[in-house]
Amino acid sequence: MPYGDGDGETPETGAGTDATGEAERTVASLRRAAAADPGRRLPELAYALLALGSLLTGDPERHEESIGVLGEAARIYRGLAGDGTDPPLVGLAVASQRQALALGVVGRREEARAVAREAVGLWRGIVERHVEGARPELAGALVNLGNQLAETGHHHEALDRITEAVEIRRSLVDPASGAGRRELASALGDLGIKLGEMGRRTEALDALRAAVGTYRESGAAGRGRAAGARGTGELAEHAAVSFATARTLTGLGRTGEARPYFEEVAALRAEITAREPRAVAFLDHLLTGHGYRVTRHGGIQRERAEGVDPLGELDRLNAHGLALADSGRVDLAAETLAEAAALGRSAAADGGTAGVVALARTLHHLGLVRAWGGRREEALEAADEAVHLCRRHLFTTPDTLRPLLAEAADSLGSRLAVLGRHSDAVAPATEAVALYRQLAHTEPETYEGELARALNNLGIRLTDSDRHEEALAVTEQAVDLQRRLHRRDPEEHFEGLVHALSNLALRLARVDRSEKVVRPTAEAVRLLGSLDRIHPSNDVAALADSLAWLAWYLGKRGHREAAGNAARAAEALRRRAPKPGR
Repeated sequence: MPYGDGDGETPETGAGTDATGEAERTVASLRRAAAADPGRRLPELAYALLALGSLLTGDPERHEESIGVLGEAARIYRGLAGDGTDPPLVGLAVASQRQALALGVVGRREEARAVAREAVGLWRGIVERHVEGARPELAGALVNLGNQLAETGHHHEALDRITEAVEIRRSLVDPASGAGRRELASALGDLGIKLGEMGRRTEALDALRAAVGTYRESGAAGRGRAAGARGTGELAEHAAVSFATARTLTGLGRTGEARPYFEEVAALRAEITAREPRAVAFLDHLLTGHGYRVTRHGGIQRERAEGVDPLGELDRLNAHGLALADSGRVDLAAETLAEAAALGRSAAADGGTAGVVALARTLHHLGLVRAWGGRREEALEAADEAVHLCRRHLFTTPDTLRPLLAEAADSLGSRLAVLGRHSDAVAPATEAVALYRQLAHTEPETYEGELARALNNLGIRLTDSDRHEEALAVTEQAVDLQRRLHRRDPEEHFEGLVHALSNLALRLARVDRSEKVVRPTAEAVRLLGSLDRIHPSNDVAALADSLAWLAWYLGKRGHREAAGNAARAAEALRRRAPKPGR
């Protein structure tokens, strides 16, 4: 597909240092030429930058540099696209797509998502212009956008985009020659993995099996082509999808059906090793990351540490991670709990309920700690997975999972709200309150405090969704319950009461009952005077912001003394709040 004054082919990603050096020299020469004759040379410079950026993405030490180079190419193409012709528009789409991929690799997920979304929009427009070869590029852009959406917690939209890519890939397969099968298999594999991450394992299995079958067809067709056998890249993709299928079956307790897929992974790995030994590193890393290893005879086997109880080790890692977080070492705590989650996935794949519960609890803890450290998108991902796990297995072990699901759903509501997804946050927050009501009915001493906290959070979620009267009613319930708990145990429940009181004041202000705002605000400020230490889980910044707003509100309505006290309390909170990761 042409998009510059190059040879009409897309520049390849990742190549040797000789090719990179030559591309750098070409860019330097064209910069000088473009400065003298921009009208003629800018398209050539943009193409050269795109080629250089594509090469740099293959060097892990130069990923950040590739982002800048691809961004420069995109800026030039954006300026050139104003002439209304196809080539610069296509160049801009290619540059944006590759920049999004590079941003994702270095963990800049929010930026990656925005650029990937732009790339999809560009390719849609190019498809509408009937540019040859645009539909496969749109499918690739959709998969990348789906991956970036998933990494930032937008799982349902991610699924929609990947599903759309699958349908495009399916329509592009040539039934006679088999061209397009590999790309369809890859998209089906992405779809299966995404469905599995969302807890829809039966649907995931269907997509993964279809992907494996398509890879097999591609392999069979390849043996009859003049070009010969498949490349090691396609073999590695095939092996990865077969491995995902085997793990999904194992997680469903269908270990007998999983065995042939593990054997297929081993056979593909052996073929890759025989042809290009270094190319097997990706697959081995994938196996290790999921707790598997290659045996002496080349088989695939779950890694088991001698003499170590996986569930006991999970308990130890969870306790250690939470202790680190409690001491303010949030980043180290997140690393510890991520290690626990990897172990938990292996335990859950054995099919036992205890392993599933342990994994769900670990993911919940990981989501909390990531949130305390300001890693919002990653926190949402962990929280969402924890809730899906609990929901799927609730009827198997209700006594164990109902309290965990209540806590995880409440946390999921908070994670969604922090990312601005307020309407989405109401449903899990409502679910948490309903579950805690059930639990508090049978065990009031254990769960009334949790119910009060969940009611307080639901009030916030409703307010953020502009449902103010409902929010006020829920928050009044939270305050009544928190007062009762505070009378029973002042030290244990004073933080909960402070948050509930400040939120009640906010709810009253929202419905313009200004005379009633003074009392809960003043009570919250008085209680805050006895707060000596702030735990990382306490949302101090939000509480300080609430008091600052209340100070402004009360001052505007003539309550100067109460306004001054609230403003001083807000400033004191901000000075004493812990910094993320400390």
